[in-house]
Amino acid sequence: MADQVTGAPPRELPDHVTTPLLTLITARSMDEDYAHVAQKRAAAGDTRAQTTHPHWASLVAIATLGVLAAVVAVQTDRQAEVNELSRAALVEQINSRRDDLRGLQGEVATLASSNQALAANSTLVQERLDDIATRVRRAELNTGYAAVHGPGVRITVDNRPGVDVDSEIRDEDLAVLVDGLFEAGAEAVAINDQRINALGGIRNTNRAIHVNGRPVNPPYVVSAIGDNRTLQARLLQTTEGQEWFALVNGLDFDYSAEDVDDIRLPAAPERPLRDVIELNADPDGVPEGEGSAP
Repeated sequence: MADQVTGAPPRELPDHVTTPLLTLITARSMDEDYAHVAQKRAAAGDTRAQTTHPHWASLVAIATLGVLAAVVAVQTDRQAEVNELSRAALVEQINSRRDDLRGLQGEVATLASSNQALAANSTLVQERLDDIATRVRRAELNTGYAAVHGPGVRITVDNRPGVDVDSEIRDEDLAVLVDGLFEAGAEAVAINDQRINALGGIRNTNRAIHVNGRPVNPPYVVSAIGDNRTLQARLLQTTEGQEWFALVNGLDFDYSAEDVDDIRLPAAPERPLRDVIELNADPDGVPEGEGSAP
């Protein structure tokens, strides 16, 4: 306060006030250590100079460190060049692989599009094949070239014992019964497991009856697949059915019929087609409207 009143210059503060606390503590600690060491040496009579010179081993170590630093610097420069070359090579490989990847992605897209087109076409072809297979199965059923089963009627007819030849069952008698069954609604008919179809037939050879060219013997079992609730009744209503029952009563055939829940009929034997002509063709095989003058 007196300095401020009189205008005298401010006094400088001592070092222990202006020095940072951490620096002051470190310096004092080191000074005290040096002083303690010096006192020990003086007590022991050590008169060696307090100043020391660098030891030759320190010089060697410093030189070695310098050499190692130079080697490290050279290796660092070389490694930098190698790293730069490696980086450039990696970038080139990445760009090349990126181009290859684009090409492969384009091929994948093309193949995927082609696969979709093939799948759609395959589905269409499969639908056509399924439709054709259905039509073939239907045609085989209608023509008798496929085995079938279902409810129906089984009729057994035989000659009475001791009848003469003129009173025996003949091929035309069985043909009347088969025609009546088809007209009554039968879907498939067989005689003694010989399936009746358009290419088959019932023929007499002397006293033997042949169905599809194969001999059959009495009793004759006529199996017909159809609605067994109405088939026998509808047979009586047909012209052929009435004719058949007239033969049964007139020639005294042994006749029996039963409704069956499941009848199995084999397929008709296949026969090769011969001399087939279209329905709208003339006898020469040329369809109508072709080869004629307008």
